[in-house]
Amino acid sequence: MPQTIIAGQPASSLHVKKNTKAGVTVKAYQGDHMTLLAFDMDAKLNTADFVGFSIEYETPSGKRFYIPNKINFAGSDNLTGSDESPIQKFRWLHVPGSVHQTLNQTEYGDYTYYVTPRYYDEQKKDLKPIDASMTVDVTIPVGEFKHELMELAFTRSYVNSQAYVYRFGSDADIIRQQQQDHPSDLIFDTNQHFTTHNGQDYTYEDLYQYLGFTARKKILDALHEALDDTNITLEMFTYDFNEPVIAKLCLQLAKEGRIKIISDDYVSQTKNKAGEVIKEGHGLPDSPETSFYHMFETVKKGDADIVRHHFTRFQHNKQIIFSKKWKNHYKVLTGSTNFSITGLCVNANHVAIFNDKDIAAEYSKVFNAVWTDAGMKEFKKSDLASSPYSGKSHATDFSITYSPHQPDFAKKVLTDLANEINGAKKSVLFSVMQISGAGGDVMPALKAIQNNTHVFSYGVTDAVEHNAVELYTPGQTKGILVNAKAITTVLPPPFSREVSFKAHNIHHKFVVVDFNTPTGRVYLGSSNLALGGEENNGDNLICITDPAITTVFAIEALRLVDHFNFRALKLTTDKAIALKVNNDWAKPYYDKNEIKFLDRNLFAA
Repeated sequence: MPQTIIAGQPASSLHVKKNTKAGVTVKAYQGDHMTLLAFDMDAKLNTADFVGFSIEYETPSGKRFYIPNKINFAGSDNLTGSDESPIQKFRWLHVPGSVHQTLNQTEYGDYTYYVTPRYYDEQKKDLKPIDASMTVDVTIPVGEFKHELMELAFTRSYVNSQAYVYRFGSDADIIRQQQQDHPSDLIFDTNQHFTTHNGQDYTYEDLYQYLGFTARKKILDALHEALDDTNITLEMFTYDFNEPVIAKLCLQLAKEGRIKIISDDYVSQTKNKAGEVIKEGHGLPDSPETSFYHMFETVKKGDADIVRHHFTRFQHNKQIIFSKKWKNHYKVLTGSTNFSITGLCVNANHVAIFNDKDIAAEYSKVFNAVWTDAGMKEFKKSDLASSPYSGKSHATDFSITYSPHQPDFAKKVLTDLANEINGAKKSVLFSVMQISGAGGDVMPALKAIQNNTHVFSYGVTDAVEHNAVELYTPGQTKGILVNAKAITTVLPPPFSREVSFKAHNIHHKFVVVDFNTPTGRVYLGSSNLALGGEENNGDNLICITDPAITTVFAIEALRLVDHFNFRALKLTTDKAIALKVNNDWAKPYYDKNEIKFLDRNLFAA
């Protein structure tokens, strides 16, 4: 995936650009390989014939395109540019390469966006021409998010999307049949071709690159970096583990004696209705994780080693710690992303890489403390699990806790986060796997924040009680909480039928409090933010205070909430969705009794 690396400028100075002209304001926020565009304009410009925004962009090489819109005035199944079909929203997320560029060969660098309000001529039944005097332009870097302290990356999580159908058709399976039949058959050639029902020819590598997006690239780049330098050694925590390319690279490092792995082996036991005992987990003989363990044991040399055990419950970390010859630790890759096909291709996940030797050394202390069964069993009593590891690096405040914890400290960790949520002044944006049950104060706080009508709250989860879900409802400023499990793959025209997979759509565990403020912070990592996990699982929970970093996670929350909110509405009408030919769509953005008013003011005003 070719890209232009943003270098020589700190991300914190680039993360937002703004321009105003003729009463129209455009803000561009820097995400990871994407841009959030937010618009505002004087109320007097919101006349009855206002029908949206046309957005043109210019790539670093000078090519110009209009951002496409699936919805048009006719309600037809045509993907048209926003010059013909204006965007009827006051913000838009642009992910370059979704349409106009070759698959997995997106151009990155400085992008310029040109945004123009558009008006409709009722007599001619057509758009009025673009008025260049109202066009506002803004230029911002688009590409790898690389902060002084850390790098961030995300999976695309777009198996359930029009974009996936557009690229691969509705029956392109991410797991080959042989692996579905034999899960322990771990490694295969991802460059083998297959053909979808509509005749499109792709490789698994094409699929994995597209869906794994920047998270998969970061992980593979890190492993290749280690392979290319024989002085580099790795300490690695794994939970779900079956991604074939990652497995192959780890085995190569094992052959060279340069990797140590702690692999989860937890097995749960439940009874079905017939009273039969059902066992599930990574420690079963036919699991991919067990298969990989035997492969590793067969090829390992020198200092390479692999151990399998678990905490009271899961070894739930997903980490790679980098050092030179087992000393001089210099970076660590962590986050919510499992090194698995589902983790990278179906789940919404994040990867965070700390480029800080002290932080990397602290993660290595944890790794070595739990290398043995005895160390893992006693870990929650250790100093590493009993207080946060915190400090400041490159002017960015950070705090990290390593679980499992003793009950009192586990409760305190979650209560402190809940207090941040409850004390939010402007916004709370989040994407968490579940906010049902499991104990602690965070889940109730995330469910309750939607009732604070002075705070813009926007969240998505995969598990929540039905009565806690709050979709967009006209005439109220309550927050939005979407259940991504409640999606439909059957959408009204002009949308195509989508693919459905039985896996978590949302696997993130992050919460952003007061985005776009100097004191705004984001909580991220592998912790499920629940008491059961904090007391029983091996996890890390990270808190970062930095405007640029919180912006990237805020954009990710918006991307997912908007995406799944539309599907959760369960639109059943056969009538095609079409653009409005008046400003009825825009009126809520100027109504103080609407969440869309909060939205416009938070991101653009």
